[in-house]
Amino acid sequence: MDGEQHPQPLVHGVRIRPGDTDMQGIVHASRYGVFFEAAFIEAFRTVAGSFSFLASTGVDLVMAEITISYRSPARFDDLLEITVSRRHIGTTSLIIGYRGCVAGREVVVASARYVAFTPGEFKKTAIPAKLREVFERIPPEPAQ
Repeated sequence: MDGEQHPQPLVHGVRIRPGDTDMQGIVHASRYGVFFEAAFIEAFRTVAGSFSFLASTGVDLVMAEITISYRSPARFDDLLEITVSRRHIGTTSLIIGYRGCVAGREVVVASARYVAFTPGEFKKTAIPAKLREVFERIPPEPAQ
């Protein structure tokens, strides 16, 4: 044992429904963004205690960029397990990694950059310390 604390991974399961698939019977590319959003919200809820914590910080988040790599197909009735990890916390932004697997088979990996802004002003702003502490509870992405 190395003595380091290893946080539990944050995993969100999505059961693939018929409406998630295309004519070939595989998950349509447009659905992954929805799946990742749900996974992020559930991960945030886990580390913050509730999603309403975000509003209490005086900032909100907007997705500024996402990169998705499709590795293999997910199909109707598959259970897609999406692991959420922290890649980077900057002054005004957060980069989250996503890894989706079906029965241990890698299906999709993604990286999303979220930017903090002040609601009503729509200007980027620094991530407040209490929000940064919550983001730091998201397990870091494993080394490749």
